[in-house]
Amino acid sequence: MRPLASSPPTVSTSVPFVDVTQVAFFFDLDGTLAPLAARPDAVKLPPDTARVLQSLFERTRGALAVVSGRAIDQIDGLLAPLRLPAAGLHGAEIRHASGELLRADGHTADIERISAMAAPLQALVAQHPGLLLENKGSALALHYRGAPELAGVARDTMRALADLHAEHFSLQPGKLVFELRPRHVSKGRAITALLNDAPFAGRTPLFAGDDLTDEAGFADVNALGGITIKIGDGETCAHHRLPSPEALTAWLLTLHRTSAPSPSQPSQETDV
Repeated sequence: MRPLASSPPTVSTSVPFVDVTQVAFFFDLDGTLAPLAARPDAVKLPPDTARVLQSLFERTRGALAVVSGRAIDQIDGLLAPLRLPAAGLHGAEIRHASGELLRADGHTADIERISAMAAPLQALVAQHPGLLLENKGSALALHYRGAPELAGVARDTMRALADLHAEHFSLQPGKLVFELRPRHVSKGRAITALLNDAPFAGRTPLFAGDDLTDEAGFADVNALGGITIKIGDGETCAHHRLPSPEALTAWLLTLHRTSAPSPSQPSQETDV
């Protein structure tokens, strides 16, 4: 993983005005668009956020995508009836604006390996009911939100599995979760792939995320001269910060109420 920039001195708490006709929007889902919940299946997209996404999707002519650790079918379930371009499983699967769904090389083999790795984790969860195992198909997430005291057990178990399968998988820490994901994918690579095609091509990328899993996306978007927004606390290489998913929705709403500045008008910024 790329080193994180020290914060908060290097992270602005003001998000710059953006012209939605010139920007390609990329959003993480859990903890960014939707507040976190005790269990992944309890996460809900707030109605205001759903409405602003629909409007933003129309105003950008489709240059809006969700880039998540969830599988694309789960993304669709949370956003329904809105169906967006998306990158699921940290980029192991990508659905372009055309509707074409592409999966990373080795996707089928990854699913078979994940199935084999799930067995010892299921036994661990049976011993410790506070743990939750989420099998995403080509990735495994061990959540300890229900038993924070088991962080060490979760970390050591997942690290041991990652070491055994280091050729194909890497360990990804997150908020009260450790995840095994395919080594050859990342959110940054997924965003770059989407930017190669219409309607994203030629636009300035903007990526908002909340977790360690989003740092690769921040780094790659920064390298492209884009805009990066960290949601919540924690060290980050993102250039801007908002305190919560609600604050992100509030900022997006300002883009609906404000027209692009003319050459004689200064750019506007939103302090949250």
